[in-house]
Formats: sequence, structure tokens, C-alpha cells
Amino acid sequence: MQEQLAHLLSFESNPRINVQVLPFSAGVHAGLQGAFDIYRFAGDAPVVYTEGYNSGHPTANPDTVQDCSLRYDHLQAAALSLRDSAALIRRVMEDRYGEQHLA
Repeated sequence: MQEQLAHLLSFESNPRINVQVLPFSAGVHAGLQGAFDIYRFAGDAPVVYTEGYNSGHPTANPDTVQDCSLRYDHLQAAALSLRDSAALIRRVMEDRYGEQHLA
């Protein structure tokens, strides 16, 4: 896990990738309904891929896309900021592995 945490921190200066941690203390949140990915394409309708225990399903249904987009917005709002997420990852690395990882 140490290498995985360090890998997440390696994206900190990449403007195309945002790593945000949704802490356990956030409690019940919009992500508990199941995993999903939203794919947006220039010139084409967005597609949502939902995933459950035993199946996955892609759809371009506008209602589903809107619902998942709203869920994503709620997850992002409940998550720690980019800076606080990186700080938490650093604290975990230091607490578990005695490693200090500077920005």
C-alpha cells in the first residue's frame, strides 16, 4: 500500500488529475449506491457505466446520466479538498511506514 499511496501523491502537480479522499467520517454518501463511471465525449452524448456485484451496464439514458452526474457532484463536495487529501495521504504514510513524502 505504501507504493500505492506514493503513486497517488505523484499526481499532485498534474493539472489533469485530481485525487480527493472521501473520509470514512463523511458517513452515508452518494457513492454507496454502487460504482459508476461517467464518460464524456466531444460531439457525442455522455455514457454512464454502472457496476454492481455481478454485472456492469453502460447507458446513454439522459436520466441516468443526470442522476450519476449529480451523485458525482455530491461525492466531490463531501470529499476532502485536493490539498487536504494529499495531507491525509502523507499522514497515513508517515503513521504506517514512518515515511515523510514531501510535495
